[in-house]
Amino acid sequence: MAEIETLIVGTEENDEPIIWQNDVLLPIRNGSNGDAKILLGYLGVNGFAGELPLAADDSAALKTLVERSAMVLKDRQTQENLFRTFERLNPREELIQKLRAAGRYDRKGVLQVESSIKQSELSQAVKDALTHYWGGPKLTDNPLLKFEIVKRELTAEEPNPANALRCVLKNAIEQIKPAGDRKYTGEWLLYNILELKFLEGKKVKEIAMKLALSEADLYRKQRVAIDVITNTIVQMELKCIGSQSE
Repeated sequence: MAEIETLIVGTEENDEPIIWQNDVLLPIRNGSNGDAKILLGYLGVNGFAGELPLAADDSAALKTLVERSAMVLKDRQTQENLFRTFERLNPREELIQKLRAAGRYDRKGVLQVESSIKQSELSQAVKDALTHYWGGPKLTDNPLLKFEIVKRELTAEEPNPANALRCVLKNAIEQIKPAGDRKYTGEWLLYNILELKFLEGKKVKEIAMKLALSEADLYRKQRVAIDVITNTIVQMELKCIGSQSE
């Protein structure tokens, strides 16, 4: 290993394969943002040195393999960045372990939040922020303020973190809004609950009558709506982190 480390020192800017004995080390770079100089690691091919230089078809196949390896390493970096965000949200190991157990990344980098954490502190933080949407300590002292999507909303014209979080919550709710004019049908149920309860601040009894629900059913559907918004915010945060790391 020490011999390999010595071999690659000073080659970070070099795109050429590195030959070590009968093996080849191929540099893997993140070039998704047009900067091909970000070295992610090396792909080692055993017993391949004697095959160089390659024919055109073999060279193209090897290039594809390197690019796919770069995607894997890039996704791993994105995943680690997301979990670091959750660690800032709540440093307790139990929550992080739940997120790691429940998180599943697809090749698009989307985190699917499964039922095992539906009542997690993350969902509670979202509920608290919505409860004090128009002002209060559950909004101004909310751990979601540490999320990168919230920090991104801060500008010279709008330096208030609470307003930034309010904007993120509004955007998340808008993302689950069905297309077309507003209706009071099943398709619109979750959006209407969030809009009427938290953004418009209407009373539970009034909302239940408007949506033709019992109050008990309204509370159940509200929990579902908050889970959906929580997952939406997680996906927004992941996308934000991914764009920053490119």
